[in-house]
Amino acid sequence: MKNRIQERVAKVIENADILDKRAYLTVDCQGVITRKSMNLTIPAMVFCEDDTVFYETLEKESNKIERIKEKKIDRLSNVPIEKLKENFMKLVIKGELEFSKKYGKELALKDKEEFLKTLFNLSLMDNINFNKPLMALAMKEIMDNMGWIDEIGYLIISYFTKQRYDLRDLESAIESEDKISDIPEILEIVAYKKVLDSYSYKNERKYRSILLKAIKEKDTKDNEQVKNEILNSIKL
Repeated sequence: MKNRIQERVAKVIENADILDKRAYLTVDCQGVITRKSMNLTIPAMVFCEDDTVFYETLEKESNKIERIKEKKIDRLSNVPIEKLKENFMKLVIKGELEFSKKYGKELALKDKEEFLKTLFNLSLMDNINFNKPLMALAMKEIMDNMGWIDEIGYLIISYFTKQRYDLRDLESAIESEDKISDIPEILEIVAYKKVLDSYSYKNERKYRSILLKAIKEKDTKDNEQVKNEILNSIKL
């Protein structure tokens, strides 16, 4: 996997300016809310075996209209790890990208495991349909194989902050200790389960409840080629 990721990263970095979105949540003057889907380029870069699927996804997801020129992410060298974790969590949920990316980078460089656990926890808190656990899993593979890369870290944290948090399921979740055995082959659910199993979390029983609810409600398999490629790679 390492060689495959390395060969594709340079192409993603080259196109990083046109892989972000200015906003994932928009509201018009009539109050109509629109949410844009997650850019699948980074998960495809990591998990797709087929180069053709990756390059087709990269081309499809690139948008010159949304071009955002980003500079290197500054360090916050004097901030202790606990403060980095606390502020990273708060800033991501509040949607404050400018500082989230700095706290995220510093935490990743000082303590990779704490960064990943915090990112995984953030992904489980949100609406399962936003697929943030999949982006978190991709970040783990990149960190494990290549370490922190500003352009990749920026794109992932940008999605976490700009796809504004919907915490209704977490707020209403009733803690569950029920076993989760049969996992449908649906990308969002498989990714959520894999992230849930990766660490211990204070809200673990609530996350389990969210997952069980999603399993009951989702009964169709997504047949989009890139999602099926990713699914085959991350399946439990």
